Amino acid sequence: MVSRASLTTGLISLGATAALLLLPGSARAEGPEESDDFSLYEQLLLLGFEDSGIDTGWIPQGSPVQMRFFAEAANSVTMDLPGEAIYDWESETLRFEGEPDAGSFEYDVGLEIFASVKIDLGIVQWESNILGPYDWDLEAIAPFTPYLLEGNPDRPAQVEDMTGALPLASVPIIPDIILVSGNLDIDLFIEVEAEFECNRIEVEGTDGELTLFVLEGEALVMDPGEGEGDLVLPATAFCQLRTAPTLIINPHLVMSVIGQEFDIAGIDIPIDLPVIDDEIGFETIDLSFPRWEAPPPEEGDTGEGDGESESDSGDSGDEIGDEGDTGTGTGDSGGELSDDGCNCAAPGRGAPRAWLGLGLLGLGLAGRRRRQSIR
Repeated sequence: MVSRASLTTGLISLGATAALLLLPGSARAEGPEESDDFSLYEQLLLLGFEDSGIDTGWIPQGSPVQMRFFAEAANSVTMDLPGEAIYDWESETLRFEGEPDAGSFEYDVGLEIFASVKIDLGIVQWESNILGPYDWDLEAIAPFTPYLLEGNPDRPAQVEDMTGALPLASVPIIPDIILVSGNLDIDLFIEVEAEFECNRIEVEGTDGELTLFVLEGEALVMDPGEGEGDLVLPATAFCQLRTAPTLIINPHLVMSVIGQEFDIAGIDIPIDLPVIDDEIGFETIDLSFPRWEAPPPEEGDTGEGDGESESDSGDSGDEIGDEGDTGTGTGDSGGELSDDGCNCAAPGRGAPRAWLGLGLLGLGLAGRRRRQSIR
């Protein structure tokens, strides 16, 4: 048999819990955040080797010693933006977060050169390919935190490289002709300026309307709509690419032919690389978030027994009160006695007593149900 002390302790605990749940500002369950991968990657070939072949012909014209160059160049850019999209079901907002310092903007230039030399002095004639193919490559990389929208301190990602006179090759010339020798030096001048930044991320909502994200890290409302399946939001990033490269070959040929000296220099051979200022649309990614719904509120306790109301039970009093104080005596209740005999709450203290009263009501109701079950 349950003792009266144990019953009283349990009822007090239950009532206190009910009172806490009814207090203003009490904690409630918040909706979860769901994330999906939104990593962007694009590699663009701006110029292919087959598109850039140049042939200088024999230069300088009219000279008994000449050189000829055939060159091909290629350049590409690679943009890598790892990150994720996060949907907050509580606020019904979407935001994008890039992986810190994991983004990269890479600008590559490749060069392939062939060189020939020709001698025509009447009694001495000679021609030969002395270089080629000679391959050269430049990689310039800028790290950043995606997504390079407005407000991102890494915006824009920039690569800059100025080599000055870069010694590219030095080739001795020793033909099978007596009293002929020389050397060909090739310098390379290259200047690379490239920038990359994102203008916006367009997200198609469940109603078909587009929401534009233009600020880094901003959270915008996206109505999840109705339905039972996952929330799917197609997202597309649009970014700006700018390039302004300069590539120049500068040869220097020194030859000695039967006692005659030839020094050919000061010839610049430019190789055109594309200048770009275009907006790039990345591949659309369908963001998918498992649908979440707030749990229904828990049903309150009615204070009635199993199929038997308080009035039907015949118990109109408090059993504990039969042997002791029922709480209806003349003791101090914490209120002030008014002229008409009303034990009213003091001004400014009504709200806390009201919440406490609701808690005690839960205690009392629970107490009645427990007593009926003990019988």
